[in-house]
Amino acid sequence: MRLGIALLVLVLLVAGAPRLFDPQTWMLAQAVSVLGPFSGWRCAQPSAYVYDPGRERADTTLLADRPEDTVLDQQPTFEVDNVEVNLQSGDALVSVHAAGTEADDRRVYELSPGRLQGVSVRVLGGAVTLCNAHIGAWRIVGEQTLG
Repeated sequence: MRLGIALLVLVLLVAGAPRLFDPQTWMLAQAVSVLGPFSGWRCAQPSAYVYDPGRERADTTLLADRPEDTVLDQQPTFEVDNVEVNLQSGDALVSVHAAGTEADDRRVYELSPGRLQGVSVRVLGGAVTLCNAHIGAWRIVGEQTLG
């Protein structure tokens, strides 16, 4: 029994050792230590942070202010479909449609943050900004009508 457990631990160590030396692993670990497990994971991902305000709450560690609130303040007759935030640049896209309809009047608003905080990690002896967090003070910089 002990031999089997020891062998399993040895196999896991051999299989996992290369990941320990991967810079991505260390960057993820640093982001998680600064932002917590969920926000740190989102920060370390190269893709945008996307959420549906009708189904889930925005990550309050990454977003100090919800970008959809800025749009709804100026366009209260719209409903939000989804929000996409680029954590590297801080810019956001908010997709909306006219309240009470599904396809008549769809728009996408581009927002730029007035406030953000870079999350830096150490890689190969230097600091690299991995993402931005605590993003807020949004302003609308563009509007596109889709249909």
